[in-house]
Amino acid sequence: MPRDPEKGSMQVGSGPGYGSVGEEGTVRPVGGFAAIAEVATSFAPLGFVAFGGPMAHIGLLQTVFVEEKKWMTDETFMELQALGHSLPGPTSTQMVVAVAASRGGLLGAFVAFCLWSLPAFIVLVSAAAGANVLKAEMSEIWWLQGLPPAAVALIFSAAYKMGNKSCNDNITRFLGLMSSCVIVTLSSSDVPLHVFDFMYPGLLIAGGLTTLVWYSIFPKENAPKKTSGLDVHLSAAFGGFLVLVWAGLFAFFSYSRFVLGNDDKFLTLTETFYRIGSVIFGGGQVVLPMLLTQVVGPGWVTEEQFYSGMALTQACPGPLFNFSAYLGAVRAGIPGALAACFGLFFPGCILILAVSPFWLKIRDQPFIKPTLAGINAAAVGFVFAAVVMLYGQTVHKGADAVVVIVVAATAGGFGFSAPAAIATGGAMGAVLALFEIGLNPM
Repeated sequence: MPRDPEKGSMQVGSGPGYGSVGEEGTVRPVGGFAAIAEVATSFAPLGFVAFGGPMAHIGLLQTVFVEEKKWMTDETFMELQALGHSLPGPTSTQMVVAVAASRGGLLGAFVAFCLWSLPAFIVLVSAAAGANVLKAEMSEIWWLQGLPPAAVALIFSAAYKMGNKSCNDNITRFLGLMSSCVIVTLSSSDVPLHVFDFMYPGLLIAGGLTTLVWYSIFPKENAPKKTSGLDVHLSAAFGGFLVLVWAGLFAFFSYSRFVLGNDDKFLTLTETFYRIGSVIFGGGQVVLPMLLTQVVGPGWVTEEQFYSGMALTQACPGPLFNFSAYLGAVRAGIPGALAACFGLFFPGCILILAVSPFWLKIRDQPFIKPTLAGINAAAVGFVFAAVVMLYGQTVHKGADAVVVIVVAATAGGFGFSAPAAIATGGAMGAVLALFEIGLNPM
């Protein structure tokens, strides 16, 4: 039986209900009560501190599950990130689901998803229901002022660690640099928004092909060490079944709306958001213009409601795809929020689980390792690009810079956990904002 390098254990299966034999010789079942409890306690704080967008979330996950809990290696984490970027849907949430499934099976994945999304879901549904106190712009909420710069500091810490691991020669450093430059340049240019649908997977493919050709011409002296892929404990047959479920639901919702038209508001909500969730690449920011067209155009929400909800969503922790809860609730209350969330999140989450067992079967082919080197390098570039773009958007005054310094020091120098570092930076920012200290532009 193959040995799991992350846990020093022996894998005893690759399907629902299997577990691992630990060093003590005891079997810990995947999805058992202890595993579900471990998943719940690990993910419960993250739904409250995951500010800053998808790359900030990836940095948070890397800090918690690679650096602190050591559930996987850096190489495995980067591989999972690249896989998520290659599929439609919200990458950070896909990674949450996959990481949780590796520990707690399908039930663990569901529990983690709920804990990851629930805090923002409650706030956004309440706002849609008319809780006006929750509709304030983020710039007016003093106790939230420290959270965006705190997230930026955590992204930089994660980017630095990932870069050291994945960009360890000139070709991978070059690819990381170029992917970062491309993203920053296009994001600050007047290019059509649909370009971003293809930008992320295109850069990953280009990076993988580059290193595949490069290492065939200039082989590395030291072959990359053998690493373990993330096992979500699903068989290939079950993965194939999940692909059929995704495709079947897509066909069912599309046909039903074609037959029934727009008379059923829940069907139209689910079909619209499911279709968007099945074709969108690039995550949260990319989905916004598509949502604007699909929900404001038919008159489901007003343009003012759309932008108010978008601002509130960006002020909340968790994935930007939670915006679907607000839009669905404005349209049809809590049932509408659930329908919209299901439609937008489900395709990406089920696809990352469905593809994982097939990926485990092909990842050890000779051409995969050199290809992965370029894919991972490009993915590191994404994280550094996020640092550049988010720093410019969030650090405007001395108080913001102080928060960045505090979070970087507590996480990197004092060994604070990621939630604790963000909470410390958030508290610092709140105090400075409350007493109006360090608010002059830099």
